[in-house]
Amino acid sequence: GVLSFLLGGCRRTRVETRIFSPAELQNYDGVCDRRIYVAFHGVVYDVSARRDLYCKEEGGGYAALAGRDATRSLAKMSLKPEDVGRCDVEDLMASELAELHQKAIQDWEKRFQDLYAVVGTFDPRGVAATAYVPAALALDLVAQAAGLPPPLRAPGTPELICRKPRIYRICGFLSPQECKLLRRMATGPKAMVFHEAKIRDGLRVEDQRWTQVEKDLLVGVETRLGWLMGTPPHKDEVELVGTLTPASVTAAERCHLGLHVDTNGGRAWRFATAICYLSSVQQGGRTCFPLARTVEEEDGGPPEDEELELLEASQRLLDVDIDHTDRVLVNEQRTERRADAEALVAAGSACRGVSIPAEEGSVALFWTRRCDGSIDPHSWHGGEAVAGGGSKWTLQKFKEVPLEARASPGALGAFVERTRRNIMK
Repeated sequence: GVLSFLLGGCRRTRVETRIFSPAELQNYDGVCDRRIYVAFHGVVYDVSARRDLYCKEEGGGYAALAGRDATRSLAKMSLKPEDVGRCDVEDLMASELAELHQKAIQDWEKRFQDLYAVVGTFDPRGVAATAYVPAALALDLVAQAAGLPPPLRAPGTPELICRKPRIYRICGFLSPQECKLLRRMATGPKAMVFHEAKIRDGLRVEDQRWTQVEKDLLVGVETRLGWLMGTPPHKDEVELVGTLTPASVTAAERCHLGLHVDTNGGRAWRFATAICYLSSVQQGGRTCFPLARTVEEEDGGPPEDEELELLEASQRLLDVDIDHTDRVLVNEQRTERRADAEALVAAGSACRGVSIPAEEGSVALFWTRRCDGSIDPHSWHGGEAVAGGGSKWTLQKFKEVPLEARASPGALGAFVERTRRNIMK
């Protein structure tokens, strides 16, 4: 289950990481020891090659930072005694100069990473150790220094919303600080993709533009979603996708970009999706599943005839390889199925089914495939138009079937069934 995956993963992933306390770090000031170490954003770097900058005996301009934590000093560009040796920057990030401080941190972190070797992590609480420790602990210490929660913490308790399709929701999956950081990362200057009323950006962990804290956050999100959805991130699936949906002023339909199943766009091996909501939306912005029924509705009795007819329409579209209503209604493919596509869109506009609200920090998890591996006709969904002048920010992970589970229908079904059972163990 999720907890055993978490604990087991930490036991298996071990790296040799030296953890420096403030007292131990001070020994590496170039005087007591010829080596000069500086801590920045939770990571300790060996800057001995630049004694001209960091050595007190040689009058280096940054000598005050030798053997100390330089995070606050460099974020403020201050060598005042009250700033040296401190890693707290929360007040700086809340000030009017937050953008300048954030840029300074990013620039300095990139400089350290490019020029100097990493020799360990820094624990401002005063815990020193030189031993094999879980890699997760190293990530946690870096996140703590940046004012973020541990990226590899337990993902939270899933709430079952619907059985067909299988939908879960977790509140508080991401903290407000993480949401803020991810919103900024999702609107970076590179790899922006404009598609109708959405702005998308792939957030690849290996991207060189990320700082260590940003990279650790992406690793943490990918890993925790892997725990929940029964399979770790792998090379046969795409990276996390950040999306900004601005307010719509012309949307004629509730689901203004149509309805689809997540095997659309040429990604035939997707089996489940996670939508992390990075902002709250006051009007609109819900994720709508017009063919779904809540657990309470399912327990209350069988579906009505109209619901069964709509389900048959959704299956007829899948039977002719239609995975998005726009393919019929806009691109005029398989026009004999136009009435079926219109019925789905009408159900969405009529607020039928289940809708997941956009609440900052929450995550919705749903399965596109059933236990036999087939596409679930209940999983048609769409994004509700955002109203009231707001914007909707999401981070999506489209989980795909690993290559080895694609060998046969039996292997596919067994894999999907295992992932669906895993989440509630």
